[in-house]
Order: sequence, then C-alpha cells, then structure tokens
Amino acid sequence: MTTRAGFVALIGEPNAGKSTLLNRMVGAKVSIVTHKVQTTRARIRGVALEGEAQIVFVDTPGIFTAKRRLERAMVQAAWAGVEDADVVLVIHDAGRKRISDDTRQVIEGLADSRSELVLVLNKVDLVKREKLLDLAAELSAMANFSKVFMISALTGDGLEDLMDYLADRMPEGP
Repeated sequence: MTTRAGFVALIGEPNAGKSTLLNRMVGAKVSIVTHKVQTTRARIRGVALEGEAQIVFVDTPGIFTAKRRLERAMVQAAWAGVEDADVVLVIHDAGRKRISDDTRQVIEGLADSRSELVLVLNKVDLVKREKLLDLAAELSAMANFSKVFMISALTGDGLEDLMDYLADRMPEGP
C-alpha cells in the first residue's frame, strides 16, 4: 500500500472563498470565514486525510495591490505559502463580473512556480453554467493549469473530485 503526503496552497484574491474551502476540506472550522476582506492575515494550516494520502492545506491571505505596511506583510505571507507547495490551487470567485487586476496579479506571480497549478472556480452555484465555460477558458489562457475544477465550497458541490485529484497528486511518502 502506497502512502502519500504533501502540501496544497490556496491562493487567490480576497473573498474568493479560500478559508471556506479550507474548512470544508478539513471538515472543521480552522480558519475564520466572514464577508470582510483581509480576515486571514497569516497562513493557516489544516490537515485532511483522503484514502492513503495526507494533505496539508495552507490557507493564505488574499492577494491584492497592497498600499500599507500591514497589507504588504499579508501579501508577502500569501506568496510565502506557495513556495513549498506540491500543488497550488488558484481560487477564483466565479460570481465576479470580470477578472480583476488582483486575479491577474496572482496568476502572473505564479508564472515561475515549480508547483503544479490547478484552477478552482468557486461559488459556481451563483453563476449560470454557460458563463462558467467562458470564464474557465479565459483564465486557462493566462497560465498552464493542469486541471480546472468548478466547485461550491459553501455547499460542498464538486469537492469530492477535487479531493480525489489532490490525493493522487501528493508525493509518495510516509
């Protein structure tokens, strides 16, 4: 029996649903969830078991154009959470009208990443299906994503497939 263990970083702009996703994946409330932006100010870790795989999720602060010292520190903490990840989930709020400059900044910042990049369109329960395909295509053209998932972290829709995929992507190890 092969066991696997690794790190998955959750990155995206503020209020994309990273903390909600972390809580759902772990099965417990380990990260604060609120409509206020910048509630997550440091990296939060949560561990999930999926089959024979142990996945350590790293919830990061939202990435945005920082103006103040605290904001710059939070954005630096977010980028630091990506460095050692085996897989980086780029979380995008599918309910947003357009792709923001902050989302573009996130994707451009990952251009030289050694980690596998996976696009996760969150909050799909709020969007018409036909719009999701256009959004997925537009975001996929910006980076070399290995896979695209459409989920609702709030309802849990689509998370089983995402967890199965992540478990298979973790490196073999104790």
